[in-house]
Amino acid sequence: MEMEVAWWVWMVLGLLLLVTEMMLPTDFFVFFTGVGAVVTAITTGLGLTNGLMSQSITFAVVSIVSLVTLRGWMRQLLSHRSMPTKEVDALVGETGTAVDDIPAHGVGKVMLRGSPWTARNPNATVISKGVRVRVDKVDSITLIVSELRPVDLVEDMM
Repeated sequence: MEMEVAWWVWMVLGLLLLVTEMMLPTDFFVFFTGVGAVVTAITTGLGLTNGLMSQSITFAVVSIVSLVTLRGWMRQLLSHRSMPTKEVDALVGETGTAVDDIPAHGVGKVMLRGSPWTARNPNATVISKGVRVRVDKVDSITLIVSELRPVDLVEDMM
């Protein structure tokens, strides 16, 4: 008699793998292995796969085929669902004031729109306390700033 794994064992394995993907994002590798286990559970429950060999082949084929064919599409689908950054990105081009000295290639605080923000100075010169700065880029919740020169201030007034 050939050895066989019960359908519910495949289902439990599949669900554990799917939950693992949610807890530890593995870029969908574990997810599609879980899909393979769930499909194997269904085919075993319906009597389509009898024996460990046919179950193992079903598991491997479904896991690999779904990984190869659907992973890119799912990554693209979920990458568009990133957190909205529209309002924070609107800060680019705004001017603020350095609350403290921001060292060259260092981090400090900037006052912008009445709120203190963490700011990074990517330049090789120190931005002194009280100096006006322009937001060049937003990196998560950190502003990338540069010191406004007198020429920049005149251009902003026009």
